[in-house]
Amino acid sequence: MTNQQKGIVLVGLLVAWGGITTYQMWGSSESTPNSLSSSLQHGRSTLPSVKDLSLAPTFPNTRKIVTFSQPRNIFAPIGLRHVVAKPVIPITPPVSQKHAPSSPAPPGPSPAELAAQRAREQLNQFRFLGYLTKRGESQAFLTNGQAIYIVKQGEMLDGQVQVNKIEPETIVLSTQIWETGNHIQATIPLTPETRS
Repeated sequence: MTNQQKGIVLVGLLVAWGGITTYQMWGSSESTPNSLSSSLQHGRSTLPSVKDLSLAPTFPNTRKIVTFSQPRNIFAPIGLRHVVAKPVIPITPPVSQKHAPSSPAPPGPSPAELAAQRAREQLNQFRFLGYLTKRGESQAFLTNGQAIYIVKQGEMLDGQVQVNKIEPETIVLSTQIWETGNHIQATIPLTPETRS
C-alpha cells in the first residue's frame, strides 16, 4: 500500500467518523425537544418542583451538641490514672506606693572605646610562627588563621596592620583607629609550638 492509498483511506475514515458524529448529534437533539414537548402537552412534568426541594417544618434535627465533662489526654500511656492539672495562679508581690528612684543604667562603652577594642582583637588574631635573618634583614612568619604572611619590618598587612619591630621572641604590630586617629600596638610572642 502506497502513501497515497494510505492517505485516501485516512480521509475516508475521517469523513465516516464525522458523518456518524453528526447523525448522533442531530438524532439526539431532535428527540429531546419532542419528548419534552409531548410530555408537557399531556400534562406530565418531568422537572422537579420547588415544593419538592424544600424541607418540611417538622423535619427532625439529628445534630447533637456534645460536651465533655473533663478533658483527657489521648496520648497518655494506657493504665495511668487520669489526672487533671489545676490552674496555677501566679502570686504577684504587692506594689508599694512609694517608688524608689532607680539609678540610671551605667553608660555603655563609647564608639571610640569600641573601635579600640575591635583594633586590639584584629591585632591579637595574628600568631608569630617564626623569623628568618637573611642578608642582615629579619623576616617574620605570621598567620591570622586564614593566610600566612612573610613580612619585613615596616611593611603593611592587608593595608591596615603595620609591622613595627621583629625580634627573636616577639613581634610588634600596630594599627590606626580611623575614628580617633590613635594608634594601637600589640606585642605578639613566638608561639610555643615553634620554639626550639
